[in-house]
Amino acid sequence: MASEEQFFFGEYTYSLDKQRRVAIPADWRTKGVESRFVMLPGRDSLLLLPYDAFKASFAKLSKVSFANRRAQLALAKIGSRAQQCVCDKQGRIKIGQRLLEPFDITDQVVMVGAFTSVQLWNPKTWEAQQDGDDSYLDELEKISENPDNLLEMLQESFLKNKE
Repeated sequence: MASEEQFFFGEYTYSLDKQRRVAIPADWRTKGVESRFVMLPGRDSLLLLPYDAFKASFAKLSKVSFANRRAQLALAKIGSRAQQCVCDKQGRIKIGQRLLEPFDITDQVVMVGAFTSVQLWNPKTWEAQQDGDDSYLDELEKISENPDNLLEMLQESFLKNKE
């Protein structure tokens, strides 16, 4: 049974408890069923994707040849850093310390709805992004003009980080 597409809007600041748990806003949880997500490190923030959207987006990756060394290494790096998150009865997820450290997230986190995913930011880093610059509209335009090719983006990202 296919699930309804989920969208994320708004900005919420929450405290992490001692077990590194944070509540997912009720509007962002799946009503009536277990809310599952996949968390991945992004460039500037943690990314939280609904499990069904993650499966659909990454279905292409199952077709990557085992002989493609760069793609396999990129998949291994992503997989080693990914975390499956299931909301508990209070709507909280637990975040691994290894995911929090690179983004200097300690006691508070800003959760930002990014339409099809959620970004988790260090509050000071997120605040620094709020400079009144509207260049993000140019990026949206580029996204709408270019076809989605996830594998190429992963390979380009890996090559840039290797240099």
